[in-house]
Amino acid sequence: MTAMVKAEGVHKSYGAAHILRGIDLEVAPREVFCLVGPSGSGKSTFLRCINHLEKINAGRLSVDGQLVGYRQKGDKLYELKDREVAAQRRDIGMVFQRFNLFPHMTALANVMEAPIQVKGEARAVARARAERLLDRVGLADKAGNYPSQLSGGQQQRVAIARALAMEPKLMLFDEPTSALDPELVGDVLDVMRGLAEDGMTMIVVTHEMGFAREVGDSLVFMDGGVVVESGHPRDVLGNPQHERTKAFLSKVL
Repeated sequence: MTAMVKAEGVHKSYGAAHILRGIDLEVAPREVFCLVGPSGSGKSTFLRCINHLEKINAGRLSVDGQLVGYRQKGDKLYELKDREVAAQRRDIGMVFQRFNLFPHMTALANVMEAPIQVKGEARAVARARAERLLDRVGLADKAGNYPSQLSGGQQQRVAIARALAMEPKLMLFDEPTSALDPELVGDVLDVMRGLAEDGMTMIVVTHEMGFAREVGDSLVFMDGGVVVESGHPRDVLGNPQHERTKAFLSKVL
């Protein structure tokens, strides 16, 4: 079976700052893959490399068997044109820490926008799917509301519906609950649980260890731009083998 995501020796630097130092990992189709670690460990940067929002400096990254952002000719890699990168991104949904909704559009319009603009979909088709997705994230009654009229948790659920509207094969979540008040976190995690049950392949950068333990299939602990430890979430969280993992978990569990 082709891995949904495969990273081989991935490096990323900003000037002298070496953020990712040779990341090797694989994510299987339908897997919920959790990335945990301290701030600055490279988790979010790695996530952004998967859809080529950040360009890697060395190594290879592929999604569903296709190199991301590059094509290979002989033993050389050539960067794809912006248009080709955009086409790859259609299959990869991303949900950010900050919701990034269009403030001048209703919840419904936010969810409809990309399929109409990017895929050229008929408005009626896009609208029907958007209504279905808002219902799925528990916000059918908020379709006509603007982002400023929604709580942070509601905005994040609209953002998830918006990412799903493109019918991606892979969903990336970059700390989707860290900007939310504690009482709003549960509703967002419930939506993500539902996606996992439906078989969506997900990579989740998170501090929600309970979610990782309960819903995750794999967990990677990153620190200093490297994978320190990986395994089943219950094993890594319940019986960490590495001192750095132990030290981190002692602060967050």
